Amino acid sequence: MSDPSTTLVEVPNSISMPDAEFLSDDFLSSKSDADLAAIMQQIVSEQQKRALEGSDPDALLEQGFKNGFRPNGLPYDPWIVDGILICPGAVNDRSSTSHDCGFVAFDEHWCWEHPDILLDDIRYIDGPKRRQRSVSLIPVFEGLEFDLVISRSSAGQHKMKSATAFRVIDGCLEVVRNRIPKKTSGLRH
Repeated sequence: MSDPSTTLVEVPNSISMPDAEFLSDDFLSSKSDADLAAIMQQIVSEQQKRALEGSDPDALLEQGFKNGFRPNGLPYDPWIVDGILICPGAVNDRSSTSHDCGFVAFDEHWCWEHPDILLDDIRYIDGPKRRQRSVSLIPVFEGLEFDLVISRSSAGQHKMKSATAFRVIDGCLEVVRNRIPKKTSGLRH
């Protein structure tokens, strides 16, 4: 007779086993790379599903617009609420040919291009210079990494001012590193 306190879990190929066995080193080391990738994708999908079920995306979007921007108009660091990453972004014109901007980037794409994006909204602030605010919502999973990139554009050329790399660890954001370009000693600004 089996222990009634043992919870069974589903793994690829419809194998059921107790949690302790599933989480053991022996179980994981016996799996192929393809099996491990499938297990990891199932875990990520489950984390994202739970985030969607436990959140109100419209309210999170409004929270992003209300609390996501510094007095200078650039975005604050992104944050997580109920398993959803709130990514504020901004473009602030300095003149007709230059602007300051800040957005979240994931590997090879910006937050508004993320394949799992829930919502993305852009709003414009009235005034003598164009000010654009945006908020993107992305469900998170353990180990997700991304950067908040702040840059300045002048005459069509973007120059990074700073980039902060984040990783989701235990459901929270941790700063992995900060990068600030070094000034070239021979140039004056």
